Amino acid sequence: MILFSLRVLKLYFRDKTAVFFSLLSSFIIIGLYILFLGDTFTNSFPQIENIKLMMDQWVMAGLLATSSVSTTIAAFSIMVNDTAMNLSKDFYCTPVKKRNLVGGYFIAAFIIGLSLSLVTLLFAQIYILINGGSLFTFYTYLKIILILVVVVFMNASMMFFISSFFKTNNSFSTASTIVGTLIGFLTGIYVPIGSLPEMVQWIIKIFPTSHGAVLLRQVMMESTMSEAFVHVPEKIVLEIKEILGITFQVGDITLSMASHYIYLIVFTIIFFIGVSIRFHKK
Repeated sequence: MILFSLRVLKLYFRDKTAVFFSLLSSFIIIGLYILFLGDTFTNSFPQIENIKLMMDQWVMAGLLATSSVSTTIAAFSIMVNDTAMNLSKDFYCTPVKKRNLVGGYFIAAFIIGLSLSLVTLLFAQIYILINGGSLFTFYTYLKIILILVVVVFMNASMMFFISSFFKTNNSFSTASTIVGTLIGFLTGIYVPIGSLPEMVQWIIKIFPTSHGAVLLRQVMMESTMSEAFVHVPEKIVLEIKEILGITFQVGDITLSMASHYIYLIVFTIIFFIGVSIRFHKK
């Protein structure tokens, strides 16, 4: 399993163009924020101190949540290519058990997603520093990395399940493009969730990756929000958090951090079961 995952890692990182395009959606989000979205978001909350810094952290948190989607689905392109080129049949003829091959694909995708997410975190920190922010504390970094591990694990299982339905490179490439386009909307980055129709808000709240974005926002924006909301009434603070997707409201209940973790873990198990069923049928 380990040797097979090393094969996938070598094939993935050997193609520098593929690595770049797997991060392209992240670059697009940064570009849109710098050119268009940044001023719009900032001008929407003129009564808040440090709003520019707070929104920088807000969009970078969303960026971290989405980067693991685009990178893990790109990692599974190796699996789809093996199927398209009938290499998987050669692997199944060997004494290696199928679960080791499947596990190798997943381990490689997880490593790729986590490593590139950490690279994205580095760029996010540099961007925040350039715009007048400060370094996150060591404890904050630990919490961010823990969240990234959970989010990448869930996204890898979700992308594994989705990728298992494709047998040709062209169809998989089209699906990857669609995912990369939609992921910014499904995590409430392009448009704050509170500005969307109620039905769309529920779609975002159901989408598991958006819960990872909520966790990252709460951790990365914690100190900035405590300073920015000093003179803002509690009721308005709750409304702003809900509008920006810093918290999720279900009825009269505001979901806790533990609820978001549980949601991510449950969906990870669901997608793993789906993958097991798919490969068992094959």
